[in-house]
Order: sequence, then C-alpha cells, then structure tokens
Amino acid sequence: MVFAGLVFTYLLLAISPLWAFTPEKDLSARAFLLMNAKTGKILYQKDADLRLPPASTTKVLTAILALESAKKPRNLLPVSKAATRVPASKLYLKPGQTISIEDLLYALLLSSANDASVVLAEGIGGTVEKFADMMTKKAHHLGATNSHFTNPHGLTAVDHYSTARDLALIFRYAMKNPTFREIVHTKISSVRSLSPGKKRTKARLISVRNHNRLLWNFDGALGGKTGYTFAAQKCFVGAVERNGVTLIVSLLGSRDLWGDTKRLLEYGFDNYEALNDPMPTFARSTTAERAAPRQAKSSAPIATSQEDTEPDAFADGYVIQVGSFRERQRAESLLKAFSEKGFEVFVETAALDDSGGETTYRVRLGPYRQLLEAQEIVQEVFNQSGQRALIFPLPMLPNVEGSGNPQEPPM
Repeated sequence: MVFAGLVFTYLLLAISPLWAFTPEKDLSARAFLLMNAKTGKILYQKDADLRLPPASTTKVLTAILALESAKKPRNLLPVSKAATRVPASKLYLKPGQTISIEDLLYALLLSSANDASVVLAEGIGGTVEKFADMMTKKAHHLGATNSHFTNPHGLTAVDHYSTARDLALIFRYAMKNPTFREIVHTKISSVRSLSPGKKRTKARLISVRNHNRLLWNFDGALGGKTGYTFAAQKCFVGAVERNGVTLIVSLLGSRDLWGDTKRLLEYGFDNYEALNDPMPTFARSTTAERAAPRQAKSSAPIATSQEDTEPDAFADGYVIQVGSFRERQRAESLLKAFSEKGFEVFVETAALDDSGGETTYRVRLGPYRQLLEAQEIVQEVFNQSGQRALIFPLPMLPNVEGSGNPQEPPM
C-alpha cells in the first residue's frame, strides 16, 4: 500500500498540522521536552535525560531555595567582593551594598543577573558551595535526580549539569509558588541597591527587563527562564496556557531558541488530545444505534467512544492516529483523503477531560492485528510526509464501519 503522488501529500499538508512539522527532525535543540503542567505527563521528548549544561535555567532552582528560605522578601542581603567578580550578565553591584531578597529575585529571573545569584547563595547558604549542595538536594527531592549543581547561576563548570526532563520538573514545582509565578510573568521592573553613606543611605535604581520573548509575542505565555553559555548554547524552560491547557516546555542546546520553542509549543497545542490521551476507550454502538445508525457526512461514519456499552472486537490490536482535530470537517476531509487511497480509516469522537463538553475528532487507520503491520503503515506515512504517526495499542477495538472493513481486520 503506497501513497500515490504529490497531490495526496499536498492535501494532507493543507489539512493537518501533523504533516507539516516533526519535532525531532525540525528542531535544532539537542534535547527537549513537552509536559502537561497539570499532571506532569510527558507529552513529547527527545533525549530528555541527556545530561547537558543548563546555563541560566539553573536560576529557577536558585529562586526556589530563596523563596523557601526562612528569610523575608524585604530582608536585605550584603554584597560581597566575590559576588561583584562574577562575569556578566549582572547588576554591577558593589561590595558593601545591600539589596533585598525580593529585588534580587527580580534581577535573577528577569535580567538573569549572576551577581544577584551569588548574593542570594551567600545570604541563604552561607557560601556558594553550601548553597550548591542545597540546590542538588532540593532537585533530587523533586525527582530531578539526573542533575548536579555547583553554582547558583549556571556559568559553565565541571559537574554542573541537568536534563530537559529535570528542568521541567523543577519549573513545574516552581510555578506552584505564587511569588515565582508573578515574577516570571513580569516584563519590566526595577530593583534598588543601597549604599551606606556618611549621613544617609544612597539608593541606586536599576531597570530590569525579562529575557523571555514569549511574554511579548506568544499567546498565553505565563513565564520562563532563558539561558546561554558557549558550552550550553541557548536554553529555555517555561510555561504557556491556552484554552485551559498548560504546557511546560524545556529545551537545551538550541541554535534557534525562539523558533524551536514556538514550534514545539504550537505542535503540542495543535496535537494535545493525541499526545495526552494515548489509550482512549473504544466500544461499539448500542443495539438501538446499530439498528438505526447515524448518517455521516463523509464516506465513513463517526465511531463514538462510550464507556457504558459492551465492547465488541478482538483484543490486542493496534490503530494508527494520523490527525486529531477540534473541527469535525477537518477530520472528515483527512478521512476522505485516506479512504480514497484504500486505507481502512475511521474517525473516533471523544470528549476532552476538563473541557466543559468539548469534543475532539481523531482520524485513525486500522485496526491492525499485528504491531509489525501497523509499523509498516506508519513507515509509509513517514516516507511520504516526514511525519511520524502515532500507534496506539487497544485492549478492545471498535466495531465501526469505514472505507475498508475494520470488523474484519487484516491478518
């Protein structure tokens, strides 16, 4: 079974975003991950457990320890000589100055000030080394066990590493803190350093601007943390919310940070139902429905999931998902394209969780009895489109009618 020419491929490209973009092929990042922020489920990943330098995404963990310390946000911390000697980016603080923890956090998370991170580390942990130990222990406590930290800023150092998965776990935890959420969502602010004078304390006001470009040009951006060093290249971890769905994105080693980040997020939102729900419930229609089936608009009717009906199919089969849509018309257009090429294809209708009754329409090929057979079909799809379709194992397959005959699966 082979696709017949460029016309079919063009039709698929026009219908479904799944055919236009493949993350592992089209992103420059060495490692990346998409996570469902509500459940912690990994929706998509590439080399998510590869240990890499995290650059300034490290500062998310620095902020967590500062926010959870016994010190108050308005407490002033002293600036040491060591803090002023750290390389940029920084506030260019001077020894002997003081600055509040709150202002240090804004400088840390918006303008990625390295000197602010050292002031926090020394003020909370006593020394940078002790604070780094606290960071590693906290990360491991959160489940980020593939990370090790030796400094609070993320400048390149031996044995300072993390992973895309660990950074997503850390950021997900951080976003549960209202103060952290407020800070990373802030575009521009100002902080104040204090210098002792002979008669009165002198204040210096410093403007800080968030490095996270998504806040300016990406719908639903909640916040995030950027990072860059020569060794790490461009890095980012952040969160975006749309239509009640919040995704956490984590990328390491990118050459096109904002292009990678936006494409991965759009892919996640466009295909959220498929990525988030790999094991939907299938069942046949009720007796009454079979006696008087609904008329479908396309060449194949819609197969509806119903948990309260008796399943009627063989066990341990597979289907291939080639599209998932909010609009029924788009699903039926894709169904028609596959049907005309001789595929066994159907559309499944399912209600989305926590969506207020919203429905998704999943275009699926099959069912297939053997995994190898399903894999061969997936390879055909990939060869023609570059897109990796999704194979779902099914404990029970639906009794539906399509362009082929799903009730009699191929042997």
